[in-house]
Amino acid sequence: MKDCTRKNSDLPLDLAEFLGWHVGDGCISINERYSEYSLTGDITEEYPFYKSIITPTFNTLFKHNLKKPIKLKKYASVGVCGIYVFDKKFVSNLQKKFSLISGKKINIQIPANLNTKNQKKRFLRGLFDTDGSIYFCRSNAKTKKRSLCNIFHYKPKIKLATISQILINQVHKMLADLGFSPRLYTPRKQRKNENFMYAVVLDTKKDTTKWIKEIGFRNRKHWTKIKIWQKFGFCPPYTTLQERNKILKSELNPVSFYQSCQQLTLNQIKSRLPQ
Repeated sequence: MKDCTRKNSDLPLDLAEFLGWHVGDGCISINERYSEYSLTGDITEEYPFYKSIITPTFNTLFKHNLKKPIKLKKYASVGVCGIYVFDKKFVSNLQKKFSLISGKKINIQIPANLNTKNQKKRFLRGLFDTDGSIYFCRSNAKTKKRSLCNIFHYKPKIKLATISQILINQVHKMLADLGFSPRLYTPRKQRKNENFMYAVVLDTKKDTTKWIKEIGFRNRKHWTKIKIWQKFGFCPPYTTLQERNKILKSELNPVSFYQSCQQLTLNQIKSRLPQ
């Protein structure tokens, strides 16, 4: 690949981030008839991210390797948006350059091309933007009198879950090497006939603050939650991107998601929650 033949230490940061996107949401399919590369996400929650970030970055990174610019496609019937490349040479070169596997991701791992701290941070941002999550929890502390900490979701957690045990162990080590204190979850199955899910989480105030400051998110699906939390001191769960956009535009009151606290003002709530 003409634009990617560099020493590992010189790997462009946008390319390191692309590798994170690939490990998260990318797929290589190869059979006798064709070779396909795809990168797909949820059409409702992630379309803005794919339109403004992923597609233009992909076209810039691989402009010397693509026959023509790739267009973002939408498949409403299956709730997916993404980019698709049917080019045997492109797929083959991508595989060889970064040792990417085809098929199911049960054995997927971090590409070996990441050496510097900045490369690792950009890879992690790409990975968590596509396959990670940030959510906010209530306090589980048992008290005689119920407090707002037991009602409102104010404690951030950043999590990655996957069927690849080796990937989770590698991400855990990478985070630790970057100064975080990640925790591994006990592997579990959601259904008997499914693979085990492995997960790593950042759940301390120090770690989540460090992530937001040093790595962050570019996917609107994630950073709208952070903006709401920073503005109000909490972020209600199970909201859609559309609802979060309305909250940030002051078109929807986040307290409306808490029926027992309708009488409280946003300032009252924020002043009584830990910062």
